[in-house]
Amino acid sequence: MDTVLRNMSRRKIEEVLGSLSAGFKAPLLILDNQGTVFMSVGTNCRDRESFSSSEFRDGKMIFSEPLYFKEKRVGTLEMCFESGNGKEVAPGIARSLESLLGLEGEIVNLSSEIVRVYDELSLIQKISGMLGNEMDSERICRLVLEEGDKILAATTIFIMLLDMERQELFARFAIGRDRDSILGYRVSGTEGLVGHVFRQGEPVTVCDIAVDGRLELPFPATSVLCVPLIADTKPVGMLIATDKLSGEEFWSQELQLMGIFAAEVSSALQKANLYEDINKFFLSTVEALATAIDAKDPYTYGHSRRVAELSVAISCELGMPKDQIRKLELASLLHDIGKIGTPESILRKPGLLQPEEYEKIKEHPAKGAEILSMIAGFKEIVTWIRHHHEWYDGKGYPDCIAAENIPLEARILSVADSYDAMTSDRPYRKGMPSEAVLNIMEQFSRSQFDPAILEAFERCLLQGTVA
Repeated sequence: MDTVLRNMSRRKIEEVLGSLSAGFKAPLLILDNQGTVFMSVGTNCRDRESFSSSEFRDGKMIFSEPLYFKEKRVGTLEMCFESGNGKEVAPGIARSLESLLGLEGEIVNLSSEIVRVYDELSLIQKISGMLGNEMDSERICRLVLEEGDKILAATTIFIMLLDMERQELFARFAIGRDRDSILGYRVSGTEGLVGHVFRQGEPVTVCDIAVDGRLELPFPATSVLCVPLIADTKPVGMLIATDKLSGEEFWSQELQLMGIFAAEVSSALQKANLYEDINKFFLSTVEALATAIDAKDPYTYGHSRRVAELSVAISCELGMPKDQIRKLELASLLHDIGKIGTPESILRKPGLLQPEEYEKIKEHPAKGAEILSMIAGFKEIVTWIRHHHEWYDGKGYPDCIAAENIPLEARILSVADSYDAMTSDRPYRKGMPSEAVLNIMEQFSRSQFDPAILEAFERCLLQGTVA
């Protein structure tokens, strides 16, 4: 009986029964299926024996009626009447109580449905707000795992992304107990449980994957929830959760929430993947342009790409945001674009440059900035390229600015550019060993180079991030 009434308004039931008890001047008890008093109205008795003995002293009789809820017996109603009235009244009160329980049950179900819909709408709003403007697929996946963990409370949750070429899913991101075991795991995207889930197009749960036999994981697990990530009818990946921490099965409400969750995630991932493809295409185009610039001087061929790799490593070591690192990579590839206007006779000269030739070379940062200033969205990059030959002590060019007045990205470019220039072969000398170049650069710390950036670069070399 307690199970039936735990989500219902006990106060309301007591009020109704109290009115009936007062109207008929008849005390009553409600007993559960074990005969224990669940509720008493019109009497102070706490057990059936006390109720029977106290009421029979007044010459009255106790009448019993079974109570049903959804066709299942949940207890007994007992009322004390004079013998003539009880036979007719007790069944009527029992049926009234059953109707009340049914009505309260419907209200509880309706309330639960309202809560469920509210949870779904809140989840959609939250996920849409989090992922609406997010273009980084890695960050999207990490946010998804965090939110999925709040909903499911599973031992391990991981995201598998689709490798279109091999038609396989590979585990890219994971949290939980078996995180390390699952990363890098691959499975067919068309066969077994995964293929079934994609064909089904909605979340699927399996209570015992060993018995089911369609999915093998690299760690022990019993139950699994698979949520397909599908955008425009095309699979993007799959979110998989194993074994709830509570030991319970995955609930149908959780499956519904995850289905809604997956629709938002799939759309965000598709948009991020498209954005990344466009970025890669754009970067490839810029790299082709940089290669064409480097080709003017066979001794500097590949210089821009190497400077980009060094700059990215330094910026990662400094903990710069990913978007800023991408911009710096772009600036690195284009940092020598101003050399388009430099005569090849100067660029390829096998000996040391004359002062007037050196002055001509020194024009390339400003010329590069001028060329790129015509491209919308390159405002920051233009500034970094213009100042990548400034010195930390203010003795560089073209504007002789110093220290923090030089953009951070330009200071990074300066270190990367100088290192690659000194370690590469030139018409007038062979490239120097890395150790010798570092010794020279350390002598120019605080004069030509920002000491903090030079230290970060040395850490990259020590860690083997760059060669």
